[in-house]
Amino acid sequence: MDGAVTSQHRTVILAGRITVLLSMLHLVVTMAFNVRHLPAWFSGGLWFPADGLADPMPSLGAFWLTIGSFFLPLLVLGLLIAWLGRRAVIPPAFVAWLLGGWCTVGALAFEPSGFILLWVPAVMVLRAARSRA
Repeated sequence: MDGAVTSQHRTVILAGRITVLLSMLHLVVTMAFNVRHLPAWFSGGLWFPADGLADPMPSLGAFWLTIGSFFLPLLVLGLLIAWLGRRAVIPPAFVAWLLGGWCTVGALAFEPSGFILLWVPAVMVLRAARSRA
């Protein structure tokens, strides 16, 4: 590969940026709805929950919906996809299929949610990977 940035690489970069945007949007929206739980998070209120993990208290659920969620791994994945695209590397198709599969399961289990929006960058990466092959 000559290292030139093609339209496929620009598509990969955009897919990474969309993934980053969706992860940050997830964090901002869920934090806006759950900010009232912050004191419990930083005062040890989540340590050894009295009712265990089978019946979590609202502050524990709010933690796993916000900063304990997949926001950070999704952010890292988006940054990695964009980083690869800037270096004229197209991620393998399995990255797109796994992202699409995960968001499909999430959308089927939990609506309304933004899970289905992750198909946008997944399809973008998949098309770039297929055109490379």
